[in-house]
Amino acid sequence: MLSALLATFVLSLSQPAGDAGNVPVNEAVVAIENGDFARAFQISKQYADAGHPEGQHLLGYLYANGLGVPKDINTAVRYYAAAAQVGQVNSQFALGELAYTGDGARQDFQRAAEWFNLAAAQGHLLAKTRLGYMYAEGQSVPQDFQRAAMLFEEAANQGVAAAQYHLALLYLEGTGRPKNLDQAGRWFEVAAQQGDADSMYNLALLLESGRLSSGPAYEQSVAWMRRAAQSGVIPAKVSMGLLAFNGRGMQRSEAEALKWFREAANDGSAEGMFLYAVALSEGLNGTRDFSAAYNWASRSVAASDNEPVDVRQERLALAEQLRQIVEQQQRTGPSRQQAQPRTAQATTPPPAPVRQQRPQPVRQAQSQPVRLTPDNSPARPAPRSAIEAARAQVEASEPSPQPARPAPVEEVPAQTPPPQPAAEVQEETPADVRRRRGLRF
Repeated sequence: MLSALLATFVLSLSQPAGDAGNVPVNEAVVAIENGDFARAFQISKQYADAGHPEGQHLLGYLYANGLGVPKDINTAVRYYAAAAQVGQVNSQFALGELAYTGDGARQDFQRAAEWFNLAAAQGHLLAKTRLGYMYAEGQSVPQDFQRAAMLFEEAANQGVAAAQYHLALLYLEGTGRPKNLDQAGRWFEVAAQQGDADSMYNLALLLESGRLSSGPAYEQSVAWMRRAAQSGVIPAKVSMGLLAFNGRGMQRSEAEALKWFREAANDGSAEGMFLYAVALSEGLNGTRDFSAAYNWASRSVAASDNEPVDVRQERLALAEQLRQIVEQQQRTGPSRQQAQPRTAQATTPPPAPVRQQRPQPVRQAQSQPVRLTPDNSPARPAPRSAIEAARAQVEASEPSPQPARPAPVEEVPAQTPPPQPAAEVQEETPADVRRRRGLRF
């Protein structure tokens, strides 16, 4: 889990107080970076047994990820909770992650928001990003795009690519911020430069569409689209196939078009299957195979249940045309097919040619984050190396007011005691009350 690893490395920025031993707890972080999990466990356990929250957090991380010990979410939660109840910000975030994702614990968005709220109040950048997403989606909190934009902006300005991506989407759609495509393009580019593949794809679409004030930039669009496709963004593979076929922003290449259509089809894209079927039936790059084309066209139809009616009808029509061609080939026999490979086309209309690039629709949020790229996973942290991302996380100059204390994360196994918040709470002063109510929950 990248976010848990990232949170762990943040500990290398501070040294715990106390006298648990001669070896600094930061040596456990170094051991984890070096893959020496046995040493990391030994140091973390020493500090955890002495009641140090940093050691408790590290030990929770090792158990949560099965590093040097059998994976045990129950034990991880117990150590995270012990550290979180005394203000260990990374443990607060880790508990929020477990509650949000349901990875070994009961999924509970309200509880996740409470833990993220506590961590965000201490300046935790990924907690701000997660909390911003929850406000944007109204997940257990009132939907508030202004609040989401503020949280995304705070994290984006500190270099969190996921926050930069979500902030770009708000500018793109005009929610929480005035609609501004140039600002959207700017934040997509900043995130893309850090390796965020979805931002690469969205930036490529904006550059190709000509909707930025700078006008269309086809070659730049192709460069970003190719990087997105190479990073595994499926709609980018479809788009690269169309760009290559149409020679838009690049030299026309049937071989490259066929390659990207095939990859998108194999990745499960209904549009990729359709275009690959068209390519095979038209003999793109000298490769004609009506049987394979019919197979892919049929698979495209089967994967089109949620598509618009006109798109589904287009795919049904192609599958029916190819079915007729294949049946006619089977009647004529192999020898005649070889002698007259295009006989079927004399009586049957050919499939529709590869159409011009059709921009992917803006996807409404579900990982999860709102994005142009279909995805069912929850909002993800910045796709950077753990060490690099950790160095980017800094203390907030003005910590947010202290919110209400969260309820504990409930674990799926009932026999494991749930983590408890601080056992004793000092009587609140009016100032404490104002700070506690600073964030809405």
